[in-house]
Amino acid sequence: MARTLATHPELALVAATTGPANLVAQALCPDAAALHHYLTHRLGALDAIRTLETAPVLRTVKAAASR
Repeated sequence: MARTLATHPELALVAATTGPANLVAQALCPDAAALHHYLTHRLGALDAIRTLETAPVLRTVKAAASR
């Protein structure tokens, strides 16, 4: 599933994780309507996704990049 999600241009990050979810992804959408469309039409069409949790980022205080 991670490889499939990595092909989505809306996603800036797709990573394997531990805990209640096995993947985390960061979507970059211009507005709430675009996010809703992505969640309902693109992700909602994937049978492998059973649950989904969103948390919009309101402000970024610090971001790091690898070299």
